[in-house]
Amino acid sequence: MPQVDPAILNQVWLHSWEEDTATETVYRPAEFRFPPSRRPRIGFQLSPNGELVELKPGPADKPEQAKGTWEATGHGIRLQGGTERLPRTLKLLSSSVERLVFEK
Repeated sequence: MPQVDPAILNQVWLHSWEEDTATETVYRPAEFRFPPSRRPRIGFQLSPNGELVELKPGPADKPEQAKGTWEATGHGIRLQGGTERLPRTLKLLSSSVERLVFEK
């Protein structure tokens, strides 16, 4: 798994679904200039201390937060809690200050 630079963890990452491919899911920092979208964006924040905050659309498409934890594994990033009840692992393909790419 590529190492995630701790300097990029403590920010909000939003799904850039326009950049997804058949095999990859792309996230960009919240400050990224996303094109206008009718679809609300989901996202998350990974803090260096292992805290996870997931963002999802709620009523009237206002963002709601769900808290959990995360940890780096040999295969990616393991998320516990958040918007899902079961733990799940996201396989990280690449990371930079401007872009996170996970396997679909």
